[in-house]
Amino acid sequence: VVDATPFDEFGRRVLSLATGSGRVDVVQGITEVTPRWVRLEGIRTEKPLMLDMRVATTSIPREALRRVIAHAVDPNDPEQRLRLVRLLMQGERYDEAGRELDEVLRAFPDLADLGRERRSLSRLMAARIYDEILLRARAGQDRLALQLLESFPADDADGEILEAVRETRDDYRVRRERAAALVTAAGERVAVLEDDTERDAAALVVAEMQRELSFGTLPRLTTFERLGADGTLSADRATALAINGWLGTEANGDTLKIALSAVRVRGLVRDYLRAADEAVREDVLTRLRGEEASDVRTVAALVAAMRPPLDPPDAVAPGMFELDVPGSDADAKGRACLVQLPPEYDPLRRYPAVVTLHGAGSTPLRQVEWWAGMPGPDGLRQGQAGRHGTIVVAPAWADEGQSSYGATPREHAAVLAALREAMRRFAIDTDRVFLSGHAMGGDAAWDMALAHPDLWAGLVAVTPTADRYVTHIWRNAERLPTFIVGGELDGGTLKRNAATLDRGFLRGYDLTYVEYRGRGHEHFFEEIIRIFDWMRRKSRTPFPPEIEAVTMRPWDRFFWWLEVAGAPPRTMVLPSDWPPPSGSRPLSIEAKVGATNGITARCGTEQVKVFLSPELLDFTQPATVTVDGRTLHRGPVVPDLKLLLEDVRLRGDRQHPFWAVVESRRSPRP
Repeated sequence: VVDATPFDEFGRRVLSLATGSGRVDVVQGITEVTPRWVRLEGIRTEKPLMLDMRVATTSIPREALRRVIAHAVDPNDPEQRLRLVRLLMQGERYDEAGRELDEVLRAFPDLADLGRERRSLSRLMAARIYDEILLRARAGQDRLALQLLESFPADDADGEILEAVRETRDDYRVRRERAAALVTAAGERVAVLEDDTERDAAALVVAEMQRELSFGTLPRLTTFERLGADGTLSADRATALAINGWLGTEANGDTLKIALSAVRVRGLVRDYLRAADEAVREDVLTRLRGEEASDVRTVAALVAAMRPPLDPPDAVAPGMFELDVPGSDADAKGRACLVQLPPEYDPLRRYPAVVTLHGAGSTPLRQVEWWAGMPGPDGLRQGQAGRHGTIVVAPAWADEGQSSYGATPREHAAVLAALREAMRRFAIDTDRVFLSGHAMGGDAAWDMALAHPDLWAGLVAVTPTADRYVTHIWRNAERLPTFIVGGELDGGTLKRNAATLDRGFLRGYDLTYVEYRGRGHEHFFEEIIRIFDWMRRKSRTPFPPEIEAVTMRPWDRFFWWLEVAGAPPRTMVLPSDWPPPSGSRPLSIEAKVGATNGITARCGTEQVKVFLSPELLDFTQPATVTVDGRTLHRGPVVPDLKLLLEDVRLRGDRQHPFWAVVESRRSPRP
């Protein structure tokens, strides 16, 4: 689809299509309207093209839809007028239904008994507003939620909704008062500390709390509120509880000396993660090891609760930033990446994110607009990403003029580097990162999601093609929720995707396929609300107890907590050597955590690294690690501070860092 004119009063428009023989203009007309979809058919003209197409009813502006229906409805027949009201109600467009019903009541005063229906509509609208308040609160937009609560239309709601609104508003007020009281109480405990140095250091932390405490971080002070805020504990113990709670190191208890050491450790960790020079990092590491609170458990907790280690650049528009993503061995060229933040962004909160890949001839900005909407007069974007509190990451992953996805290491490196750079600078919830793409970007997203299934909470691909590697590594979708959108007339795309989709459906994978009848290669923006509803219910499992994965490229070698290298050559196929020789099969990798605190893996490669975490094994008990029949480790697991810091610095995942690694090496095959 190249272009489409607005609908006229008779429900007609001109749809411009790009075909093999050039641009074709088709006159379409609305022939059927339902609460969910509208039917569009080609109208006989000099060059007829009889398209039978479906579009979402919500995608048609109310006034345009009203004008179209007005020609099919007798304005003097109240029953026909009420059919439109029912249509809007069934489509959950309550506000529009209410306005239409008001017009019917003005035109037909003798229908005053419909006032009951009007009140019912008002209650439905009030319930919709309350649902929006809850959604915004979940998205961390508490100021907006409070504004909506304070201005809630009480006259339109029933008692149940009004009671829920009152309770929600009161809860906000109570939490706001609690926050102020806890900061005051912490300041009072600090003020009576006897040691000047300790008092000054603790006062800086309390000042930080006062600046940055929010509804999202208030739970950090729960233990202090319960045990230390009432003055029964000594000032040093109460202060330690407040500081450790704020830092995320609550497990360190109520020893002030340890709490203040954790404050210094947090600063040193930030210095380490920001340092580009290895010698500087080694110096910071030496200083870290001299602190009492530098144990790996404390550092992991600090890393998870702290702000992102790198500062974002200056905004180029409200909430929008342009990152310069450094190059890598696979992609020497540095690349730009746009990041759009949601309203009321708080760096101490975790936000879901969508990494979205543009198609051929498109741009990262177009992807931001699809997910986050166009900027309004104030420069703010009011689209679905902001509404759901989602960060949009749009890298310039393709080369200029590129028209197809090449499945190359450069393309993979460009996307993964953009994600990691965004995670270093913004508060991204690494368990809720989705990979998406349109057209060529959808082709890339499908392949990259399967190649790196451990990174994503799900895949959203619009008009993609399952090509090359996707048709061989499809089994990696077992742990990858997938949402595919396409058009019935998209040039045989469904036929090309059918085998891959069928495999997923037959094996019970978490796979959703949406096809629009009579539609071609389009962006399908009307699907976005259902996509967000789907994403809301998905998150990744960072440490699955069992891994089964396949790979065909030497750079696709990391899966959750297992990394391999030196695969048998017959299992690897480079993009330049495609198609694979007859009989080629991907490398199969299997690993499992047993009931006796042990890991067994079967990889068949020259090198294997098994990364360990308390989320995978019990570090208080002896553990065993066996790879390809060889026992590589038996005994206690010793956490490694440098490994943890390097893992966070390189992968950018502050929520689930690795604490230790067990390595296996063997001689290359002849």
